[in-house]
Amino acid sequence: MHRAREIIEAFQHKKTERATLSQLWEEVAGVLAPERVGFVGQPLSARRTERIFDTVPITAKRGLVNAIGSMLRPKSSAPGKWFDIVPENEDLLEERDVKEWIEFAEERLWKALYNPKAKFIQATGEVDDDLITFGTGAGYLALRPDQVGLAFRSFHLANVYLITNAENDAVGVHIFERMTARQAAQRWGEDNLGAKTRESLNDTNMRREEKFDFIWCVKERHAYDQRRQNRVNMPYLSLVVDVASESEVLEEGYEEFPFFLPRWDTRSGEIYGRGPGIMALPDVLTLNQMGKTMLRGLHRAVDPPWLLPSDGMVNAPQMRPGGVSYYDAKAIRNLGMSKPFMQMDSKANIPWGLSAQSAAREQIHALFYRNVLNLPVDAPQMTATEVIQRREEFVREIGAVFGRLESDYTGPLVERAFNIMLRRGAFGDITQIPEALQGESIQFRFASPVEKAKRQIEEATVVQGIEKVIAIGQVQPSVMDPYDWVEIGKFIAESNDFPSALTLDEAGIEDKQKAQAQAQQQEQMMQTMERGAGIVSQLPEGVMEEEAA
Repeated sequence: MHRAREIIEAFQHKKTERATLSQLWEEVAGVLAPERVGFVGQPLSARRTERIFDTVPITAKRGLVNAIGSMLRPKSSAPGKWFDIVPENEDLLEERDVKEWIEFAEERLWKALYNPKAKFIQATGEVDDDLITFGTGAGYLALRPDQVGLAFRSFHLANVYLITNAENDAVGVHIFERMTARQAAQRWGEDNLGAKTRESLNDTNMRREEKFDFIWCVKERHAYDQRRQNRVNMPYLSLVVDVASESEVLEEGYEEFPFFLPRWDTRSGEIYGRGPGIMALPDVLTLNQMGKTMLRGLHRAVDPPWLLPSDGMVNAPQMRPGGVSYYDAKAIRNLGMSKPFMQMDSKANIPWGLSAQSAAREQIHALFYRNVLNLPVDAPQMTATEVIQRREEFVREIGAVFGRLESDYTGPLVERAFNIMLRRGAFGDITQIPEALQGESIQFRFASPVEKAKRQIEEATVVQGIEKVIAIGQVQPSVMDPYDWVEIGKFIAESNDFPSALTLDEAGIEDKQKAQAQAQQQEQMMQTMERGAGIVSQLPEGVMEEEAA
């Protein structure tokens, strides 16, 4: 009971602490992610698009979400994986059995991630969306209920409250969930529920549909018996609390922190990240207001309000489209009006409004990195120098973001998946792991577009230099002697991610060089024999007969 009350109080404190930020997220969701409203208790059945008058911001955000997903996890990258397993001692990669086992483990891990039952693509896609929109995402990885494969899940950020350490690293979470007593019993068992929740199960009145609050707390466990192998004695505590009854429902544990909680950008003292969606909010609100104003202006321009005479009444001007305003008929004579029935000119400057909307849309696209994400792409009208400059700008703008996402997002995700599979024996038992790898630390490297852009910048610079060297070499051939053209070719191939099928490994290169050497030796022998035969045929017959005798 004491521990349950402690978790409830900690959750309430974090909820109060985040109240202002939750209001900001609700405002962002209203114009950029209407399916995610509900941070301040708005019913899910409420109309969600009432504040949206221009869909360009949502489209721009979706473009960045898709781009980030494809850059962090490029499924089509050769050889179909976006991560590499590398032992801490990289010299071990020279051993054939180590290299074969690592390739086998990478393939098994990749297939486990993309198994449709794991829902990896769906969960990470939702996390990416929250990351861009709000600056923070929340995903979860564990074994499937059948204990066979991986299971990914994302959480609505409204229900996730982070626990951070002194270094501001996310080391725990409080997950808030609301469900009926029957739903809770199906998940955790009736006997595990609190007294008040169990009473609702047997109530014949409408209380059976009453919803109860539950808090799922996952955080570091500072004291546990490492010698005992059970779900309680693990580095991370998992405890579900029934709020109404202030009782513990289920206690479990994890070997690693099961959540991946990427944050786009944080400032000193900030627990939650700030994403492009928050940065773009003022411009998005402005653009939507422009859209609302333009709709009214266009409506009035197409269906202007009327100005009509009346002897009986004079009303306030009705400026709505199709509105009717009455005036004193005597004004026709006094003002010399020739048309008693006329439409009012709205004086709307439609072209200026459209131009202002275009400028606002371009600003929103820039905030969602559309121009930056297009930087590494070569265009026919661009010079080589311009390509290098644009790639350098890409690295400056997005490099720091990808560094954070690799350490907070893809790194923990892949490492957790690997450890789960390793413990389940998915990579073979201990006897099948090469002896050189046993007890060796490993790390993961990712197919980062930033690193690729850096390599391409270096490659473009090298190619430009080679062109100059070749131009000089046409005049003075000795200038080309200091350069290792084989290594230059390898460098260019690696910079452009040549498929492995198009290149040879060290063994293949050695075999090719031996074959070329043998072919060259045979050709020299044939040429020697041909020259010898030619000399013999030119000798006088007498000399040949004497030699034969």
